[in-house]
Amino acid sequence: INAEYGEFQTFQHYFKRINLSTGMLGFEFKVPEMDFEGQKMAEILQYVILGVFGIAGFIWGYLCESFEQTFYVVSVGSLIASLVVLPPWPYFRKNPLPFHSSTVTVKPSKKVVQTKKKKN
Repeated sequence: INAEYGEFQTFQHYFKRINLSTGMLGFEFKVPEMDFEGQKMAEILQYVILGVFGIAGFIWGYLCESFEQTFYVVSVGSLIASLVVLPPWPYFRKNPLPFHSSTVTVKPSKKVVQTKKKKN
């Protein structure tokens, strides 16, 4: 980056300097994450919702003889699937992984290196 940006040589240096976990008001905002079982359930829900709306859209569009109606029904299904699956709702976070505490410290072991003496 140009010299006009001062001491920040790369974007990584710039972002390391900014604390992104605290906002302007001084409180920390952490987005909750889905667990593995929640991700599996979200994927299944997505397929079911999109499948149901896809079939319903095809039937509705066939009855109306309009591809536009099919597109509208499938678009509504995509919007509903996004609202159901994308946010980390509490029912996607029922099985958190148990993490071990970080209080255990491992001391590095000293290795003894043996050297062989050369015979002349």
